[in-house]
Amino acid sequence: MTNTSSSARCSYYLVLAMSLSLLGRVLTAQAQPSSVGVTKPSAVEAISTKAGPKAVQNPSTEIIPPTPISPLPANQVEKTQIIPPPHNTQAAIAPVPGAEREVLTDVCPPDAVSAPDMSRADTYKDMPFQPGEESRYILKYGLLKVHVGYGFMRVQAPTKYNMAIARKDGSIVQEGRWHRVFSAEAYTGDWYKMIFAGHDTMQAFSHPWDFGVTKFYISQNEEKPFVRRFHAEKWLDFDHVSCLVHERTVDHKKKKESIGDHFLQPAAVDALGAIFKLRTYTWELNKTERILVYTSEKNWWLEATPIAVETLTTKVGTFRAFKLAVKTYLGKELQQRGKLFLWVAADHPNHLMLKVEGEVTFGSIYLELDRYTPGAS
Repeated sequence: MTNTSSSARCSYYLVLAMSLSLLGRVLTAQAQPSSVGVTKPSAVEAISTKAGPKAVQNPSTEIIPPTPISPLPANQVEKTQIIPPPHNTQAAIAPVPGAEREVLTDVCPPDAVSAPDMSRADTYKDMPFQPGEESRYILKYGLLKVHVGYGFMRVQAPTKYNMAIARKDGSIVQEGRWHRVFSAEAYTGDWYKMIFAGHDTMQAFSHPWDFGVTKFYISQNEEKPFVRRFHAEKWLDFDHVSCLVHERTVDHKKKKESIGDHFLQPAAVDALGAIFKLRTYTWELNKTERILVYTSEKNWWLEATPIAVETLTTKVGTFRAFKLAVKTYLGKELQQRGKLFLWVAADHPNHLMLKVEGEVTFGSIYLELDRYTPGAS
């Protein structure tokens, strides 16, 4: 895959994959291309044109990633091993709220990150989102705001999952911890398939104490007329103690598998989890909040600054909302080329993400909340 096609894939995926659910992939791709894809519909209510693809039968079904498929034959496997430097007692670079933006280096801090053993009942305690929540967004593209599809963001029930834990004696063990589980799905509609057809799903397991990601899965299906169909899956396992991401990608069309290890900044959040984390802040005008994110083999900063309070009307209702200016950085270098804004409900108890709009390398993007089902605590 060329850098150009990879970058275009990442950018287009912002429109189709819940905008910010893959914000990191898209925006970092504008400066440093990576491989991501696009998305397709679950059969939604009839629209003014057609219903969504027949392949998806139930838009409310939770996305559960399948068990990784068996390894491909050795002669079809491409392996890359990128091993980070060993622990260095000189470098502890965990993000400090309010501090100047750190330059991220591939050096693992000596102090292991904390992993408190929280109960299932505390997994979503005091969060503005609860299991069973589903938000649906209309996805539009270009200056004319052409309706290209739908996107969903969902909150799933707590799941206990094994992760690397550092003991006081210095040993590292695998122990179960309760995780929040977030999922997203996006797709183009049948009415748009002569230009582009796509369907992507993703799921993330997130620490309830710091939003750090333990497990991430994405499935990508996309197709353009007269162009080879693209179908790939990716599994990521995160070891915050050893600062490693174990990645396995399968390109089903080419029947190739890629396996590799990449450097992880401890406590980094995945792009999907970052969107939910943005809903947890008590926003103040002109006060920037930032999140350390890992996507596409990169550790980077997402910064969000409330620049206005506006009244916003959607199909879900009318809200007083903070307008956030969103920027991404690799170290101190701004990565994005266009402006991106996100609106979060200020007074609604669930702090809903109401709208996203902005410009990226391929054009204008737009999405707006048009259906919301709250979860149950």
